[in-house]
Amino acid sequence: MSATLLSNRYKVLNVLGNGGFGTTFLVEDTQMPSNRRCVLKQLKPIHDETPELRQLIQDRFQREAATLEMLGEAHEQIPCLYAYFSEAEQFYLVQEWIDGVTTAQKVQQEGRQSEQAVKAMIADSLDAIAFIHSKGIVHRDIKPDNIILRHQDTKPILIDFGAVKETMNTVINSQNYSTRSIVVGTPGYMPIEQISGRPVYASDIYSLGMTAIYMLTGKIPQEIVSDPTSGQLLWRKHSPNVSLGFADFLDHAIHSSAQNRFSTVQAMQAALKPLTTDTAQTQISQLPDSHANGIQPSSTQPMVSSLPTPATTNTNTLVVAPADIHSSYQPPTPSDNKPASSSKNACNYSGSTFSFQQC
Repeated sequence: MSATLLSNRYKVLNVLGNGGFGTTFLVEDTQMPSNRRCVLKQLKPIHDETPELRQLIQDRFQREAATLEMLGEAHEQIPCLYAYFSEAEQFYLVQEWIDGVTTAQKVQQEGRQSEQAVKAMIADSLDAIAFIHSKGIVHRDIKPDNIILRHQDTKPILIDFGAVKETMNTVINSQNYSTRSIVVGTPGYMPIEQISGRPVYASDIYSLGMTAIYMLTGKIPQEIVSDPTSGQLLWRKHSPNVSLGFADFLDHAIHSSAQNRFSTVQAMQAALKPLTTDTAQTQISQLPDSHANGIQPSSTQPMVSSLPTPATTNTNTLVVAPADIHSSYQPPTPSDNKPASSSKNACNYSGSTFSFQQC
């Protein structure tokens, strides 16, 4: 592939990753005066010769690309989408190249991160997640590999939204109804409701909390034991110096029940704020309960059909497509109380080094 130009435009420089969803390349855009570097993702749909499946994937791919374009143009912590196209029955996304390292790579290179650094990552990530949720979108695959810390300003950048992976794993059942791959996420970083095919906004909060615990402990979720009675993750012994207040905060974020987690980003931000002051060593005396957080099992939470829990400890992104289920997923109506977004017009970041992790 490196000897040719994709779409008569993109010159492949390097393979950044290769996984079940496709291959990711570092490329040069030969039609830009600067030969701008980009990330090109070659996505692998499920192969089927039926024209119905081909058209279905094409339509969904176009819709998801439009969503990525909207998100990337409106918020600086989401990569810009430069182009999308299909060629030789493969689908491609061309996105902004981020000069930075993932949180996973940072831990691998430096070891466990300080409480201050983890708090900063959470605070900055919540701004982007709040914007995503305000658009009725659940990321569904927040994990250490999917948060890049930009060298320019150490801001966390969210990559690899789960919806595109779901689209690429669309199948058609025997009655020609579309079946969506309703479980997208990474074992250990997705909560039980997401494993059951019913992600809500609080699912992203759980994933962010688990990512923070990984940064503090250097342990992936499968390496941390849980209490056999309560099921609570016993991670604190791997980070003995963390303040009691912050530990309680994270335990609230990763509660096994979505009803007992922070239901909104705004609730999580409000709880984090006093922990970034001089009172950070004090224990959280009042965390909002499920009613105060406003969790209600209504259509305002994005729901999809359920399926059994997969038995796996794989840290790669997982997609499960149950047979003969016709999903009618509709995104929730965005809240009128939308968080302020950080708009960007020019999506250009340069640097001499680049690290990228493909799930």
